[in-house]
Amino acid sequence: MPEGTRDEVVVHGTPVQLRHSAHSDRGAVRAFNEDSVLAAPPVWLVADGMGGHERGDLASRAVIDTFAALSGATELTPRDVVACVADANVAVRAVPGTGLSGTTLTGLVLVTVEGAGPHWMAVNIGDSRTYRWDGRSLVQQSVDHSVTQELIDDGVLTPEEALLPHVGRNVVTRALGAHDEVEADVWLLPMRGTQTFVLCSDGLTRELPDDEIARIIVFHEQQSARDPQGPSLAERLVRAAVAAGGHDNVSVVVVESRVTNEVGIAVDDTVDRALMVVEDTRPRS
Repeated sequence: MPEGTRDEVVVHGTPVQLRHSAHSDRGAVRAFNEDSVLAAPPVWLVADGMGGHERGDLASRAVIDTFAALSGATELTPRDVVACVADANVAVRAVPGTGLSGTTLTGLVLVTVEGAGPHWMAVNIGDSRTYRWDGRSLVQQSVDHSVTQELIDDGVLTPEEALLPHVGRNVVTRALGAHDEVEADVWLLPMRGTQTFVLCSDGLTRELPDDEIARIIVFHEQQSARDPQGPSLAERLVRAAVAAGGHDNVSVVVVESRVTNEVGIAVDDTVDRALMVVEDTRPRS
């Protein structure tokens, strides 16, 4: 599993420093790891397979293999990503064997928006998550497609209560492979300054609340300043989740970017809304 990689690339005529790390563990309880990750610029993904050994593993791997075709691309558009999601859904539904299989998907793709320059495109299906870290606070970018999230939205559970065992805790309301067509939530975020994203399967967030994830990020930043050769942030987060119980597979991909010369980076956040798949990010079946 890749630990840490640093690249300097030119995006839409602008030099950008990219650094990413990825780590995955089967956890302390599960016999097999059904998660798969991809960290291959300009694409970073986490997929959490469902359906048991082989089925879940093959489902998550089918998504990663589909998106791997975009790795190394010099210029992608939002429509390229949307098309790849559809292709990934077909690939999951073609997984051999009988019975139910599916997978979540949360990811980040570097795209070019015509007239607006380079953007991060976040894409999400299911209850794996994408977070943004601004140096002070951790913000969940994605919205879970899960029964738990619906119970929170309806006021039946508080976010704190949702961390405890309850009926429907493990049920997702949307997944790749569940239907002939799938609708992903997407967001377009302008690339500027210094940005950090954490992509993870629910094996992380079921063990660690958001404030603990933020604490580990701060600790890592302090430690890496002293020892750049130490564990990656992805590895630190996975280790912490396993130590906290590790009841599920745990996978984390961290993407960090720094625009080294912001000349030419668009400051207008306006994006053609037709490029967006959905704007309503409430979980739904």
